[in-house]
Amino acid sequence: MSFAPTPQQMKQFKEEGYYISAPAFDAKMLAEVTKEFDRLHREVVEKAAATGEEKRIRLARLRPFIGEAHLKSDVLKEVVKAPVYTEACKALLGPDADLYYNQVVIKPPEQGMPFGWHQDTAYGPCEPMEYLTCWTAIGRAFVENGCVWIIPGSHKRGLLKHVRSEYSLDAVLEDEQGAIPVELEPGQVVIFNSLLLHKSGPNVSSEVRRAYVPQYHVSNVIEKATGQPHGDRFPVLRAGLRAA
Repeated sequence: MSFAPTPQQMKQFKEEGYYISAPAFDAKMLAEVTKEFDRLHREVVEKAAATGEEKRIRLARLRPFIGEAHLKSDVLKEVVKAPVYTEACKALLGPDADLYYNQVVIKPPEQGMPFGWHQDTAYGPCEPMEYLTCWTAIGRAFVENGCVWIIPGSHKRGLLKHVRSEYSLDAVLEDEQGAIPVELEPGQVVIFNSLLLHKSGPNVSSEVRRAYVPQYHVSNVIEKATGQPHGDRFPVLRAGLRAA
């Protein structure tokens, strides 16, 4: 099965800032990834508990973001080169692309915390500014368990002002007009522009919400503030082919 974006998906990405893939991973792979997620989450909770820091413990339990996951899991190191990602990179970034950042994101049932409106670019402006975020549902993602919400077309506004809150970096918005939830089946990916406004709600369901969020950029990305190389810089595509 080809995961190259169709002409319609390419048009949607340009105009609305996102498109949604077909399920890209089978049940066996999703089970392997889930096992890795749970292992990494246990490790994060144990490390946080050892510090005795209340805020860190709360975040580890209720809204863990586990970065550089490709360095912590051989399974995820391979997953980041899956066709759904490399085909998107080839079509939207060009023949050479790197893993820019990647994280495991978990929302426990009935208590997983929300995350406010933001643009991913705001977390570390770089040159070039725009890159791909691939929000991947490892299990079902729906409104009640904290699926991602987006504002289609908001990538055209450019980089907005963001302010630091207690647990996140939030975009300054007058309203949420046009916002829609993106509910996904296991293995589906919503691929969006890093300037697209998005958020996620709390998990008020009885199901764990697991998402893997690899992000991709052209190779040799530079951090705007320092002029230094930036990101994970892990090759996934070279000359249009999967990197070795």
